[in-house]
Amino acid sequence: MLRCLRIHILLLLALTVSAALAQESSPVPRRTAEERAMKQTEMLARDLNISDSLLRDTIYRVHLRYVRRREQASSRMEAVDCINRLLLELKGILSATQYERLQSIPRRNGARGHRVETDSVAQDATPPAP
Repeated sequence: MLRCLRIHILLLLALTVSAALAQESSPVPRRTAEERAMKQTEMLARDLNISDSLLRDTIYRVHLRYVRRREQASSRMEAVDCINRLLLELKGILSATQYERLQSIPRRNGARGHRVETDSVAQDATPPAP
């Protein structure tokens, strides 16, 4: 009798826990392409001390175009290629010193700095530091 009661309690507890875990959490709203491009532009302008509004607008339009292309990328290699093309285009927009600073800024995820790959596959296969 006591053993049967324990089994029932454990089953009830398991059902309660599984029901609690199955509850849907509210999804985090995804940023639009325009919001993502604006955020990237603001961060770049801050990191490179860009105050020229015409240059900021140009950088925003470039970011917006590449954010949209990245969203349509069907593979990681296409997304990496898209980022590399963005960096090459920024190289033509920014001054040499600004672009050099861009390459030395660590990425937000703590990985390597912004580098243009000569190939769409990363040449440095070492994992980023935790």
